[in-house]
This record gives sequence, structure tokens and C-alpha cells, in this order.
Amino acid sequence: MVAATDNQRLIGDLIREGVVVSVDHASGTARVEIADELTTGDIPWLESRAGSTRTWSPPAVGEQVVVLAPEADTARCMIIGSLSSDAHPHPANDASTLAEYEDGARIGYDPVSHALTALLPGGATVLIVADGGLSLKGHLTVDGDINSTGTITGATDVVGAGKSLKGHVHLGVQPGGGLSGKPQ
Repeated sequence: MVAATDNQRLIGDLIREGVVVSVDHASGTARVEIADELTTGDIPWLESRAGSTRTWSPPAVGEQVVVLAPEADTARCMIIGSLSSDAHPHPANDASTLAEYEDGARIGYDPVSHALTALLPGGATVLIVADGGLSLKGHLTVDGDINSTGTITGATDVVGAGKSLKGHVHLGVQPGGGLSGKPQ
């Protein structure tokens, strides 16, 4: 028969806190130093999906994690989640959902203000590949140049520097083969 103190120790050894000390991206494993100076071998981390839909979000060195050791066997450990810490505090303190990345990029949604944001650091790029097309609904403001390798079509009008392509007039028009003046 197992003593009550042994049961408590075994239960306490099932789930432990630790800090990631190394990550092997190629094998999808990490090593974790557990609070009592024990370091695991290479152990996997849980992903939110790993079937026909897959996610990839490896832990980082220095990240505080929760480790599950089935039957208290550290050879079978797995990282089951992360904990915020002084070194890695919560990235938000409201009702939003937010992902913050090592380089400072932040992608989130705030259900209170109904705002989806993607804030990227200087030099960052965005690539969207949609051979079937890309649709945007709503007003669009672009702070910068727009380049196109195809035709740009406006269903009602195109306005450049305050001049309507559809409704502008030309001064100095003469009958015959002469050229008109600039649009007004």
C-alpha cells in the first residue's frame, strides 16, 4: 500500500513549472529546467492543432512553462502550456486577443472597439497570395505609393490631384488636329 505522503509527492511530480533552456526547432522539442534544478531531456510541446490543420508556435528560451510528466516519468514529459512572468509579462490587459512576436510585431483583435490590427516593425513586409482574387469592402486609405502590373479600374471615377478623370475639362481646345491644354 502507498502512503499518503507518497501519493502527494507523486501527484506533485505530475505537473511542474520550469523554464525553457533550449529549443530544437527541427525536432520540435525543447529542454526545460524544472524548479529543483532538474533539466529534462528533449521533450515535445503541445500545439493547438496537429492534424489536417496544423499550428506551429515553439517556446522560447527563458519562457516559463508547465510540464506534464505522466506517472511522474520525466522521460515522458511534455510542455503543456506557458505562464506569463516578470521576464515575459502579458502583452495586454483587456478583452483583446493578441499575438506579440520577438521582433515587436503585434497582431490582434479588440472586440470592444471592433478593431483588427497588425502592427509590424520597420522593414517588415506582408505577402498575401490569393490567385482567386482579394476583396476589400470599405474605404481604403494608403499612405504611400501604389504600383500595379495590371489595369486599375474605377467603376465611377478616378481622381488624381483633385482632377476627375471622368469630369475634367480642357482649356484651349481648337477644332482639327491640335492638342488640348492640361485638364482643369
